[in-house]
Amino acid sequence: MEPVFLRALELDDLERTHKWHNDPDLYSSLTGTFRYVSMSAERKWIEKKAEFNNCEISLAICESKTKRHIGNIYLREISWIDRRAGLAIFIGEKDARSKGYGQSAVKQLVRYAFDELNLQKISLPVLVDNKVAQHIYEKCGFTTEGTLKRHVYKNGQFKDVLVMGICADDSSSK
Repeated sequence: MEPVFLRALELDDLERTHKWHNDPDLYSSLTGTFRYVSMSAERKWIEKKAEFNNCEISLAICESKTKRHIGNIYLREISWIDRRAGLAIFIGEKDARSKGYGQSAVKQLVRYAFDELNLQKISLPVLVDNKVAQHIYEKCGFTTEGTLKRHVYKNGQFKDVLVMGICADDSSSK
């Protein structure tokens, strides 16, 4: 049994997602820029994410044993013509990090994208100094495809971003 399961984001997730989106420590390991988010803006965000969208799938990551919502995972910018999408993930609950939950969620979403959606390629950005995330993605079958030099500005400095990807016919994606 997988340690986590994925489900659609719900409006009931509002307080948790608001807390995570206002956690500067969480954003220190992500490529996105931290900004404080009001409850009103978060409500609009989650309402939009909970709606059907043909170009994005937004899911909650939940512990299998407790059903506790611990993070989110997304397929973004889905191109049905090119059969590709971008992946983004975070584990928002600090006590749920480094337990294999992210790896399980990525593997599940990759399987879903390839087996159910018939996508052929998934890619994601990762900070060059986020070795833990790189290792997890590699264990899921992703390989580094390139480096975007000085691509994001974080903590007073520009940082390189690796582009990692996986294709449906990669033997490691099965």
